[in-house]
Amino acid sequence: MGAINPHMGTNSSFAEAMPAYQADQWATHLQEVCGEFETISHDWSKFRGAIDLRNIGGFDVAGISMNADRVIRSRKQIEKSDNKYCFLILQLSGRSILSQRNNEAHLQPGDMALIDSAYPSEFKYDGFMQQISLHIPRATLESFLPYRRIQEARRISGRAGMGAVTKEFLASTYTEAAHIGEPDYNTVREVLLNLLGATLRGYSPDQVLDQKSRQMANIRKVIEQKLTDPGLTPSMVAELCGLSIRHLHRLFQAEGASCGEWIRLRRLNEARQQLADRRYADQNIIQIAFHWGFNDAAHFSRAFKQEFGLSPRQYRLTEGH
Repeated sequence: MGAINPHMGTNSSFAEAMPAYQADQWATHLQEVCGEFETISHDWSKFRGAIDLRNIGGFDVAGISMNADRVIRSRKQIEKSDNKYCFLILQLSGRSILSQRNNEAHLQPGDMALIDSAYPSEFKYDGFMQQISLHIPRATLESFLPYRRIQEARRISGRAGMGAVTKEFLASTYTEAAHIGEPDYNTVREVLLNLLGATLRGYSPDQVLDQKSRQMANIRKVIEQKLTDPGLTPSMVAELCGLSIRHLHRLFQAEGASCGEWIRLRRLNEARQQLADRRYADQNIIQIAFHWGFNDAAHFSRAFKQEFGLSPRQYRLTEGH
């Protein structure tokens, strides 16, 4: 699966634009391609991104890359645009949290999720990210889904089984879109929808999927509440959630990271955002590290550089000030 070029196509390349205009142009293009959404960033002067619209099987599919903090769609924005579509989001790089109807899908590269344009939604990002967004009429999608029911903001793993097949097919058809002619549209369309239906088949929306999703949502809620506590450990999380440590590890195994790694990454990303945010310019690096549960400055610096490629000081100089 190839990565999206951050400056895809001449119509969506903003490399030569001034930073402020670059951000405005990107936000306008997003609304033209995906409907009414609001893009939020703590520092627009550092913004970079691109949008590339293609067609596969008669469906619009957008390649989206950017480093804003959030994208939201409110009820007021829904009223201003077409709400008859669903978006199948495929995360190519970076991490994101997709929220809709009290559900949260935490996506890492290779993961997918469905979002319904008829309901408010929020997308949160940790730094630069790349996604593919496939736009499917809701009625068409429902006819191919088990239980004819859309599971909004549920993580669909693309690491194995039918999820991996669906992910690879979507990514490859996006890449080859220019070489797929109209005579093949119906074939591509049917294969894509059947693969998605098969990926979701076997998950009971009222039992297996919901139970695990509820458990993970509760676990993440506890972690967020205790994230600044330096004593936070997987054992504490398991106890607070009423789970055995073995079951906790089993749940995180399906997420592709251990509970301890998840806590570390969340802390590092929160620290990274504060280092880049001018509102925290009066706080030194050690203060920020200790606030987010790190109790060793050297360990924080090593972990930060390993995750982001720069030391905390270098990152702050490059991104923050």
